[in-house]
Amino acid sequence: MSEFESTIIETYPQIPRSDVKLLWHCDFWDGPISGMLLYRTDMCWYAMIVENENDNGSWYRRFAVIRLTAEQLADEQYWHDLFRQYVGTHTDYGDDERRTLGAVLPKTGWYHFYDKYNERPKRDYSTAPILGWFET
Repeated sequence: MSEFESTIIETYPQIPRSDVKLLWHCDFWDGPISGMLLYRTDMCWYAMIVENENDNGSWYRRFAVIRLTAEQLADEQYWHDLFRQYVGTHTDYGDDERRTLGAVLPKTGWYHFYDKYNERPKRDYSTAPILGWFET
């Protein structure tokens, strides 16, 4: 376990998996890496803090649940809505937390999103409050 992971695990409570519901992902590699979720009744950011193998050979991922300001939440919602409008709905999760695998729109319109998104300052939630962590 890395020092970073140890600090998160020792400092913040583990959140029961049943208390979080994935809404969409922003980064994905063999599964979600970051995005938005519902923690109880609050929209929060989630970000993977570690991916590792258990002693029994199965893999797990641990995610930090991060509280955003109202401005940060509005910004994430804006970019997600724009993504959905011009790129597709394939990053959304349904009530069963499975990716909806919704429509991917024609690439000819993607520039409406990516031209703006590439000018966006890189998101940095490193100073935002961590509420806890969960494991998948």
